[in-house]
Amino acid sequence: MAYDKKLVAAARRELERDRAMRTEEMEERRRAVYAREPRIRAIDRELSTTAAAVLRAALTSGGDTEAAIAQLRDRNLALQEERAHLLGALGLPADYLTDKPLCAQCGDTGYNGSAMCECVKKRYARLLKEQLSAALPIQDQNFSTFRLDLYSPRVDARLALSPRENMEDNLFQCQDYANHFSKDSANLLFYGSTGLGKTFLSTCIAEAVSARGFSVAYDTAINIVAAYETIKFGNGDGETAAERVARYERADLLIIDDMGTEMGTAFTVSALYNLINNRLMAKRPMIINTNLMPDMLSEKYSPAVASRLRGEFKQLRFFGDDIRLMKKKRL
Repeated sequence: MAYDKKLVAAARRELERDRAMRTEEMEERRRAVYAREPRIRAIDRELSTTAAAVLRAALTSGGDTEAAIAQLRDRNLALQEERAHLLGALGLPADYLTDKPLCAQCGDTGYNGSAMCECVKKRYARLLKEQLSAALPIQDQNFSTFRLDLYSPRVDARLALSPRENMEDNLFQCQDYANHFSKDSANLLFYGSTGLGKTFLSTCIAEAVSARGFSVAYDTAINIVAAYETIKFGNGDGETAAERVARYERADLLIIDDMGTEMGTAFTVSALYNLINNRLMAKRPMIINTNLMPDMLSEKYSPAVASRLRGEFKQLRFFGDDIRLMKKKRL
C-alpha cells in the first residue's frame, strides 16, 4: 500500500491534537474535583510519590526491602480505596480522574512496535475519503445507490444482450474488483458512449477502495495533461501541479476519466504514454474511462499507447440509452 506522506502526517497531527485535548480535559477535571474535595488532591500527591518512596525504603530498610515495599503497597491500596470512596460521594466513578489513552493499542503514540498503529490508519482512511470527496461525489455515487432499473431490459439484436444484463455483469465485476483490490489487481478499461455509468461505477470503486485505506487518485485526462504541461512549460502553479502528478504516479489506484477528450498533440500522447507505462511497470492498477471504441484508440493515440490499452487492460463495454437523459425525463 502506497501511503500519502502528507495525509499520514495530517493523521498523526490529528492524533497529537486529540491527545492534547484529552490531556487538557483531564486537567480541567482534576481542577474541578480538587476544588470540591481537597482531600483527593492530597491523595493524588501522595500516590504520585510512591516510586520515590519505594526507592527510599530500599535504601533505608537495612536490607528488609520486601517488608518496606509491602507496607507501601498496603498504604497505596488504602489511599486508592479512600479516593474511590470520595469520588463516589461526589457522584463520580472511581476512574473519573484516571488518564486513559484514546488508543489502548499504542497508548496514543501512533506506533504499534515499529509499525503504524491501526488508530492512525483509520484516521488516514478517513482523510483519504475526504480528499476523494473533493473530486468525486462518493456520498451520492456508490454501490448502494447504483440503479440497474435505469437500464433497458430490451435485448440489443446486434449484441444478443440487453443493456440491463450487460450492466448487471459490469456491476458484479466492479464490486468484486473493489472488494478484492490489491496491488496485483487488473487494470480496467471502461468504454462506451456518454451517460452510461462509466464515471458512476468508477466512483463506486473509488469509494469502496479508499474506505479500505488504499490511496485513490482521480482526474480527467484533460486535467492530467494540463498538470504535466504546467511542469514542462511553467505556465501555472508548478508546486500544485507537481503534487497532483505525484498522486497520479504513486496512488494505489489511478482513475483517468474522459480519456479521448483531450487535445491530440504530441506532448499529450507522450505524457499519457509515460504515465500509463510507468504505472504498468510499477504494477499500480488503473481504471480508464473513454468514449472511444477499442478500434479507435490507435487513431487517437500512438501504437504504443493503443497497444497497452488493448493488451494490459480488461475491457468492460457500456451501451444503451443515456442515463442522464432518462433521469431528467423521470423528474
